[in-house]
Amino acid sequence: MLLCLGLYRHLRSDPSYALSRLFLKKRSVKAFVLMTVCFLMFAAARVVSFVLLILGVSGELELRIISLVRAPMDLLASILLLASTAILYSVTRRGGG
Repeated sequence: MLLCLGLYRHLRSDPSYALSRLFLKKRSVKAFVLMTVCFLMFAAARVVSFVLLILGVSGELELRIISLVRAPMDLLASILLLASTAILYSVTRRGGG
């Protein structure tokens, strides 16, 4: 949360500087790739829920599938989102990255 607020503050304080850094630094591409993978993983985790719903899986089996498949996907996607936000934060701050 603090990284997101810091990134927002950097982008709002000097938008032209922050945006130019985003497009000049190679690490920005890595951050955007990580962010894209993160969003795809979140979507895939939601697809698991919809498939379970369509197939009519419920009860204990549904909970086991969610805990074994969807929860780890969500955790990994959250970690990737945190990493990409940290990279973008370091790229946009003055005197850094």
